Amino acid sequence: MTILEVAGGTGIGGIALSKNLLSKGFKVRLIITDLRPKALEKAKEFSRDELGFEAETYVIDAREIHKLGIKADIILMYGNSHATFSTFDMAKFILSSKLSLNSGGSLIIQGHNMFYDYIITSGYKEILPERVRKDKILLSIHEGYDEYRGMFKRLYIDLISGRKAEIELKYWDFGELIGLCKIFFSNVDLKMVEGHRGFVICSNLIECSRKFTKAREQSMTLSQE
Repeated sequence: MTILEVAGGTGIGGIALSKNLLSKGFKVRLIITDLRPKALEKAKEFSRDELGFEAETYVIDAREIHKLGIKADIILMYGNSHATFSTFDMAKFILSSKLSLNSGGSLIIQGHNMFYDYIITSGYKEILPERVRKDKILLSIHEGYDEYRGMFKRLYIDLISGRKAEIELKYWDFGELIGLCKIFFSNVDLKMVEGHRGFVICSNLIECSRKFTKAREQSMTLSQE
């Protein structure tokens, strides 16, 4: 069974899933992708320790995983990575996943209803203490909102180290994710696990004509130029 974890960082989700499948007698090939080479080096070490073999790793954009030429049985996005994806980016990722799945394969997106928790329940905060420890005081500050892309821009500042980073976020709800997935998959389920967190599980690829699929691939390529 081939598992492809996308935007996987150190591979926590993919390694946990692989470990579970190995315990059930499956043979597993684990592939982890990310844009951060250092995180992928840690994923290799982590997989050796936990699985007894080294995961394959690739530095590649999640929207372009079809360019690897890999056909997976499960494609996994774990750890709320979706929060940094605009609606446009997520649509490209789902299409790229569709092109990278074996017939009968599944796309699994671990998600969080951020809209409900951060907009409805808590109310959007201009300044928010994200983490407070003895060695770290991390604040995020609202910097702007992109109306066209639906993305919030926040500045993250570590008051101890002085480090700063600008990050764009989308406060997804599950309805939005499910709606996008239904364009490409006929079966889309939501499995809640705790609070407003859960898994969107997509299966049964909707077959498109070869002409349509080729046109979509070309449009994805042009949009990256």
